[in-house]
Amino acid sequence: MIRARKIAWAWAPPLVLAALLGWSAPPWPDDWDGLGFLESIDHFDMDRFAPHPPGYPVYVALLRLAAVVFREPMHTAIAVSVASGIVVFVCARSVTAQWGELAASLIAAAVVGSPLAWRAFTAVGSEAPALALVAIAYWAIRGRRLTFAAVALGLALGVRLSWAPLLLAMPMLITSRARPRAFLVMTLSVLSWLVPLLAIVGPRHLVEIYGVHFAGHAQRWGGTALADPLPIGRLALFARDIFVDGIGVDSDVVGVALAVVLVLVIAVIVQGRGLSRTGTLAAIGAPYALWIFVGQNLRDQPRHALPLVVATIAVVGVGAARAQTLKLALPLLGLMLTRTIMDGYGRRTTPPAGEQLVTYLRSHPRDVVFGSASVRFFARTNIAYCAFPAETRGDVEIALTRMAHLPERVLVTSEVSDMDMAPIVVEFCRPARIDRKRACLALHVLD
Repeated sequence: MIRARKIAWAWAPPLVLAALLGWSAPPWPDDWDGLGFLESIDHFDMDRFAPHPPGYPVYVALLRLAAVVFREPMHTAIAVSVASGIVVFVCARSVTAQWGELAASLIAAAVVGSPLAWRAFTAVGSEAPALALVAIAYWAIRGRRLTFAAVALGLALGVRLSWAPLLLAMPMLITSRARPRAFLVMTLSVLSWLVPLLAIVGPRHLVEIYGVHFAGHAQRWGGTALADPLPIGRLALFARDIFVDGIGVDSDVVGVALAVVLVLVIAVIVQGRGLSRTGTLAAIGAPYALWIFVGQNLRDQPRHALPLVVATIAVVGVGAARAQTLKLALPLLGLMLTRTIMDGYGRRTTPPAGEQLVTYLRSHPRDVVFGSASVRFFARTNIAYCAFPAETRGDVEIALTRMAHLPERVLVTSEVSDMDMAPIVVEFCRPARIDRKRACLALHVLD
């Protein structure tokens, strides 16, 4: 009887979690990056942003392995994300097992169930497997499986290279005596994906792609400190990404209640000395926090804060267990999961603007549309002939002169410059909580 209970406790929560993640995953990618990842399953081409630089070679390899079983690209990508969520849950429960089965499961549920983490585990993107490899590495370090940890960290760099400040700092958790060996194994792990990437792309071309992408990321579309230099404004965005998008604090009833309970729980934990052993973790996370503060798009992409959100929730959960205030933390968990359900429902019921644009064109098959990132959503449809890429109005007019037959209407999205004076036919909107990049995508008609 006792053994059956242990088996049920070990297997039931992960299986239930897998079912919930799979059921709540939207049937479409959220953005341009996700579309590129789906295309990379069949054809790896960084020049065509399939995927976009830096290439994510280990993530693409995971997608192709999963495609052997799941076939359909969207199902394949979601399967990888869901599996990553299960790995994070199991690792989080394992490293917190000293606080008891129930406490460990609640902490793991909080880590996986935060709005930003749940989004990663139900979306097309590299954040989910990267977080899974970080969780594996931390679990391995805690269990003194140092070679295993170093391999996981090296592979994680091939999944999410922008997490390098965090991944390179994690070996600091290893004793100084074993650290050189860990870095050696980590280097070999990196070479296992870097050498094939260089062979496929070519060393010189890879350097060129990285240079162009980094320049564009830093200045044109990256939303870094170069493009958004006000420190106070970036600090506000940094806090928003962690607490609003990451944990669920907001201006509505659920968000305000969550903020109040969070402050109360943290105050009780601090008073009970539950946060007294977090200095090392803070030091490891500091380089990554500084990096995204300066070099990432905080305004449009809260997903960059995911490691910090997960670390914050884990620290609060362990602190509550250490200070013996888990009962007080239960309302916090309940409110956060409520927010996650609300955000998840929004993502499933309100498609991205590009997907809404596809639906609109299906009912207007004699029209054509010009746009930027949004028209990439047409690539996987049977009406791809209706959509054309364009950056300016001049691009649109030049393309029209090359058409044998003019369409009934020429539609242009608000992504194209010089279209402000053209009449707006319709707007495709998504709540800001689930899409920070663009509140609405307007569709203009070209006279």
